[in-house]
Amino acid sequence: MQELKVLMEAERSRPWARTAASELAGRLFEVAEAFYTRGDSLASETAERLGVPPVSVWFESIFPAVWGLLSTASFLKSLQGSLGEIVAAEPTATEEFAGSPALRLLPANPFQRLLLPGFSGHVLLRPSPSLPPKQPTEEGLALCLLPFNLAGIGALDILHLLCNGPWRVLAKVSEKAPFLKGHLETMFQPLVSCGALSFAQGGPDTGAQLAARPEFDRIHLTGSARTAAAVQAIAGRDKVTCELGGVTPAIVLPEVNRDRRYLGQVARQVLFGALANNGQHCVSYQVVLVPDSLRGALGQALAREMALVSRPGGLAGPDRLLIDEAASFRVAAMVEDARRLGASVTSIGERARGRRFPVTLLSGITEEMRLFREEAFGPVVGLASLPDRDFSRVALSRANRPALAGDLGASVFTPFPNSEPVRRLARGLKHGVVAINSYPGVAYATSLPWGPGPGQASGRGWVHNFGFLDESRMEKVVLAAPLGRKGLGPLAWEDPWLPNVTGGGPLRLAKALVRSALAWFRKQPCHLLASQRDLVPALIGRELDARRQDRLPENHLFCR
Repeated sequence: MQELKVLMEAERSRPWARTAASELAGRLFEVAEAFYTRGDSLASETAERLGVPPVSVWFESIFPAVWGLLSTASFLKSLQGSLGEIVAAEPTATEEFAGSPALRLLPANPFQRLLLPGFSGHVLLRPSPSLPPKQPTEEGLALCLLPFNLAGIGALDILHLLCNGPWRVLAKVSEKAPFLKGHLETMFQPLVSCGALSFAQGGPDTGAQLAARPEFDRIHLTGSARTAAAVQAIAGRDKVTCELGGVTPAIVLPEVNRDRRYLGQVARQVLFGALANNGQHCVSYQVVLVPDSLRGALGQALAREMALVSRPGGLAGPDRLLIDEAASFRVAAMVEDARRLGASVTSIGERARGRRFPVTLLSGITEEMRLFREEAFGPVVGLASLPDRDFSRVALSRANRPALAGDLGASVFTPFPNSEPVRRLARGLKHGVVAINSYPGVAYATSLPWGPGPGQASGRGWVHNFGFLDESRMEKVVLAAPLGRKGLGPLAWEDPWLPNVTGGGPLRLAKALVRSALAWFRKQPCHLLASQRDLVPALIGRELDARRQDRLPENHLFCR
């Protein structure tokens, strides 16, 4: 393969590990700028081919990629020496979190504090390393098998391998989204031109052939457990790291019932987590564990939010486009299995047809159902009710059972995000990324590491390690936020990525956030000021639209 040959010749000429950290930093700044300047092109074609609105691409793919590239570039810029001389940093606990030593990483800077008011992010630490830290390396190549669902995931997987090997990277684009190759090659041109990175295309056979090549010292993939097992069978488990999905639970604690507004805010967050990217995220909500006393009210609130985001002219409509007909057929079979075993089904939109699948809410989910045991990867979420008495303990036990597939992400919803009982619940979950009052995917867009739980049911290894921390010390990540609008009093606003507001305002807001991040990290005060002139009015406009929308009666949702 010509792409591999180019990388091998470049590596023989000059091992990538000898590249100065500051040199890579400069190239990463250029790549981040390219993601912004070509963002509209990527968003437009993604919208056309994958059926997600451009604003979602900006929030869920372009912003996380730019933030990760800039965070890493800023770190590398401060270092002396080569990439191969970087040794994993020993994390030093700054706080205690539910009895565990923890390192607070969020907010990482004033810009993040403004963007995510009230949010905090911790890495919970093991008391001692379970593995020796990464040592300096001399040379090597890595294969990166990219997912189809988000270009930003592939970008950050590539970044991880370039830095944390360090390796030159051959990235194979998913055969389900071949159009991404041209965009990524253009955006990563500063690294392609110097022989650090090449892109390849092809189907599963090509991936298998590449995985069998002895030239690769590391293979990393983001995808399904089935794909990971096939690659490990070819290349050996020790060579492979992977980020897989699973069944992501959301736990709604009984105290949410203290205020009627809380219930609507939880429903809005849950619907975002279930429908973002049409339910095709590795941490898309699939099972909501709720007290018996809240099941009916939360079901009604979820139905209202479903109608809001699915109305004609809404963000993506009532039927969501999946990657292929096989995916739609599989989700339909899981919904039918739940119906057969006693769940009630509410769908907004027509029945499944071709790649399209209706937004669907199920109530009465049990462990016997496939929806509890298998990742759906579609716009479907189910309610599973538990007794109010001793709810937290029972919900923790249910979420940690092996029957609930995977251990990547989970959420807890409560008016008391920083209380000790809630922190203990978050620490006790088997999952690697736990979000309190937020979607786990929000952690993906920040400076926090990303990886599975200690049981490694959703993969092996951590990515997004922008601070080059010793991964053997990381136990889990906890992201916490207030429930509902953030900020102070009349200045409070709703999370800007929530899909309840449509039109051009949210898209302008997303672009302004990316532009502001570029100006902040590159220390360009004039550009930062200019970006704020777009950001602040867009944020205010979105909040006013959201408040007007919330005052609409239910029977007007389909008439707007």
